[in-house]
Amino acid sequence: MSTIAIVGGGIGGIVAAFTLKKAHPKHDVVVIEASPNLGGLLGVSHQIGGLSFDIGTHIPAETMIDELDEWLFGALYEDDVWQKITRISGGNYYDGQLDENHHNILSRSTYDDLDDNVKLPEKEINCVDDYLFRFGKYLTNNVFLPSLAKFIPCDAEKLEPEVQRYFALDRLSQHSGSTSPNTRLENSRIHPQGKKIPTAFYTSNGKGVSDWIAHLKVQLEQLGVKFLHGKKTVGFEVDNHKIEKLNFDDSSTFTCNQVIWSAPIETLLPLVSQQSSENFSKYYQRTKIKLFHFVFDIPYLTLCHYVNCFDTHVDPYRVTLYENFSGRNDKQKSYRCTVEVIGERAQNPNLDEADIFRQLVEMGIVSADTKVMSSHETQVLNGFPIKHLGALSNARELCSEVTDMFKNIHLVGSAEPSTFFSNDVMIRTFTSLQAKLEEGKIT
Repeated sequence: MSTIAIVGGGIGGIVAAFTLKKAHPKHDVVVIEASPNLGGLLGVSHQIGGLSFDIGTHIPAETMIDELDEWLFGALYEDDVWQKITRISGGNYYDGQLDENHHNILSRSTYDDLDDNVKLPEKEINCVDDYLFRFGKYLTNNVFLPSLAKFIPCDAEKLEPEVQRYFALDRLSQHSGSTSPNTRLENSRIHPQGKKIPTAFYTSNGKGVSDWIAHLKVQLEQLGVKFLHGKKTVGFEVDNHKIEKLNFDDSSTFTCNQVIWSAPIETLLPLVSQQSSENFSKYYQRTKIKLFHFVFDIPYLTLCHYVNCFDTHVDPYRVTLYENFSGRNDKQKSYRCTVEVIGERAQNPNLDEADIFRQLVEMGIVSADTKVMSSHETQVLNGFPIKHLGALSNARELCSEVTDMFKNIHLVGSAEPSTFFSNDVMIRTFTSLQAKLEEGKIT
């Protein structure tokens, strides 16, 4: 019998535990998590009067991998407590207008002709280069870059193009006008037609996404997966290029045969090389996030599940409107809302609940006669990634360095470059481990 240690209890670690225990039911599979909670930010919620608030917009959705979805959501299909959402409805606020039909900035008919034939330079492509190539000068300079600067106040020429998609600033939504086929602008837009839309799930009992994480933990325990909480890995004991023991910050150790690292790559590097960690930190930082949670007495003015706020004249990054997707029938007439503010705006000490409420009214999300029944302000210090140019190539090199150094470590989920969103983490963790199992790399 072998012992598999999974470092990191986020959604990637959860999927890894299921995948490996299913493949090797007689092996000890142990999830090691530094915090008291499983699921990372998905496993954390704030409570106000018995109501739960998530750390941002988190609505679990199918991966479109049948075996994985059956385990993740199988029990939820038949449970009336869980709302089945056939299509997540996102809106956006931009240029003083609330668009309730698109979560990306909406293109306008005049945009169709805005292709400046900009060519990609023969060098490492930065965020500005990518925008210019795909959208032309007008949209780049007047739409995308000002909105991006609201969230990441640094020179976009120093950013990886990948940063765009973290903020839904990587494409335009399709408008009703005609477009010329096969243009760069046309290909950059969303075309949902003909694609199967994954079903999403959310609890209708006033609780948050952490309820789903609790459900998954019970299922893992039933499979025989074990958990170690409050254990931060600070070092390895290695023999013949294989990790034999994990050293924890409380001076205890854990003996294992295989290590699955599903925590972010920046948590691993200090254990491998201080120099590598310092080099990586030059390319990679995270934004700060300020969260404002509200309970309102009357419904919102929009049916959107969430609203992205690209307009630079307002502070929010995103607004989550829980009762629009939770399906909760609340006799107390309470309506939950979470507003995220990121970047430099999150560090403004003068920004308070009153300011945010006024801006929600300005955006047409709530009415002026809405009563704030309760509210709470909190912060998240480790938010969205800010990847400077060279971050991805550096991360890939470091991943190769780590796997060459230790023959029994496997990087999955959040540890892999370019993997950030929950669904991406789940899909890549499952498919990566399935491939390793089939190749006999994890036995």
